Amino acid sequence: MLASTSGGGALSAQDAAALQEGIGLVFGLWTALQMAVENQWGGRDSRAKADQFAASILSWFSNSKGPFYFDDLENMMHDTISESFSADFEDDSVEEIIISSLLHV
Repeated sequence: MLASTSGGGALSAQDAAALQEGIGLVFGLWTALQMAVENQWGGRDSRAKADQFAASILSWFSNSKGPFYFDDLENMMHDTISESFSADFEDDSVEEIIISSLLHV
């Protein structure tokens, strides 16, 4: 499934800042991710891992050559959650985050 944009490449500084802010807001409201951080599922540096996760999403959108595919982003997010937090979010929240928020950037 294609994302909402087929473009890619470098974002302007203003666009990158807006995207970074949006990702931060979405991640801050993501219950499963916040539980992983608060309960230190990724160890003492869970907050840093969540911040790096957000940075990797920003990088994926700003440095990848389009088109963007839903499955690629979904797989990357699931892999990061598994590796960083030793968890699998089976509540469909990854898909919901992508569909409701990240694909509308």
